[in-house]
Amino acid sequence: MRKIIVIFCIVTAVVAKAQQEPIFTQYYVNDMIFNPAISGSKTYNSFIIQTRKQWLGFDGAPLTTNISYHGALNNRSAIGGYLMFDKAYPSTQGSLHLNYAYHIPLDYERVYFSFGLGAKLMYYNLDFNEGELPPGQDNAFSTNAYDKLLGDASSGVYLYGRNFHLGYSVTNLLQSSFKTPVNTSFPNLELRNYYGMGAYRFEIINNDWQLEPSFLVRKMENRPTVLDFSTRIFYFETTWGGFTYRNNGTLVFCFGFGFGSTHFSYSYDHTFTGEIQQYTYGTHEIGIAFRIERLASKRHIGF
Repeated sequence: MRKIIVIFCIVTAVVAKAQQEPIFTQYYVNDMIFNPAISGSKTYNSFIIQTRKQWLGFDGAPLTTNISYHGALNNRSAIGGYLMFDKAYPSTQGSLHLNYAYHIPLDYERVYFSFGLGAKLMYYNLDFNEGELPPGQDNAFSTNAYDKLLGDASSGVYLYGRNFHLGYSVTNLLQSSFKTPVNTSFPNLELRNYYGMGAYRFEIINNDWQLEPSFLVRKMENRPTVLDFSTRIFYFETTWGGFTYRNNGTLVFCFGFGFGSTHFSYSYDHTFTGEIQQYTYGTHEIGIAFRIERLASKRHIGF
């Protein structure tokens, strides 16, 4: 029963008609992977490793890992990039993303506006075990296995200051094709993904404690909108805890702490709706971030 549910959910959500991009709950820790314009927007160069294990209790449940880095080149230009690996039986994908961002100072360098472009190279593999495909011809799959190497692009804009940020981005601009379709009504394309994000951090107790509400909106063409709304409480900017509510019935608990330039984060997702929730123990996500001080990053930001 569990194996049937896993195959059904993954094939439906991941492979049928369009490839869903891997999503991380801790968007506030590694926001650059959603918007190329965020590259170089920090007062330090950021190196982050994140791992996400979904649906504990299932064999072959999705496992996603990314490694990212971004930083300023000078007062205006910045670069970034990340490697993403996603294993969700029966599909496997690995991708390399490279970003460039240009930052324009506003309001005497206390507020910045940036725009960015990104390029993606992705390897995609689909491999069913014998006997798992339905009998007869399927509109999505003409064989039990195939490989594909494809490229795509992304773009974004970002407005940010010391205590706030607001951004918008689009990925899969080219809508690259995974495979020659079996028929024209089932194109096997990457559909465009649209992201909106924002946050504001309030000083609440003697500047030692801070409150940060934030949101991430994700919209894939022909799919429902997914909204994450998070609230985190910071102590001395290095220790924090909070919650996220996702409009698909998911509640997230998260926390993080740091020592010097090294920061750790953890989140636990649990979905309270749908048939799958009674069979799984939730989703775990772990991150480790390194803040690398460089003179170019400090000059870039007027904070």
